[in-house]
Amino acid sequence: MTSPNTGLRRTALVVLAVGTAVGMSACGAGQISQTAGQVAAVDGGQGSAGELYVNDLVVVLPETGEARLGFVASFTGTGLGESISLDRVEIDGMEAQIGQSQPLERGCSLVVSAAEDAEPVPAGDDLCVERTTATLPGADDLQIGTSVPATVSFSNGDQIEMAAAVIAEVPASDEYTRPVETHSEGH
Repeated sequence: MTSPNTGLRRTALVVLAVGTAVGMSACGAGQISQTAGQVAAVDGGQGSAGELYVNDLVVVLPETGEARLGFVASFTGTGLGESISLDRVEIDGMEAQIGQSQPLERGCSLVVSAAEDAEPVPAGDDLCVERTTATLPGADDLQIGTSVPATVSFSNGDQIEMAAAVIAEVPASDEYTRPVETHSEGH
């Protein structure tokens, strides 16, 4: 003969086990795991349309002076066809001022340099990469560490929409000096 308490104990243990499992699984509900595949804004925006690609779109906010843009636009594919020009870049509703550049032929890239002292460089005969610059007047309301909507438009009518990372200017590794006064003095 079995005790009447045995069935009650078994039921209690099953309810406790199920409750523990539900509670443990709910701990992570609504949370974003570290491996969820989110890309940090500091990586810059990227997108594509057909055979046009834009990578690493960033807005650099220097301590003084105008904001600068940095990205790479590429026209991939094989075969013959018309070249394509970079027509317009709009960041958070503001139009960027893009430096001079030649239309992109297939297999070529345009590097828009965000370096402070960057100068346009025409594409060479041996490598199909051209470099130019772009500034963003009126970027005073942008905040470092955020992402803002961006649209890159080309002469063939293609537009690439993405988020542009807003970053602070990164000093060259050999140019940064630590301030003389530090908070650790006197400890």
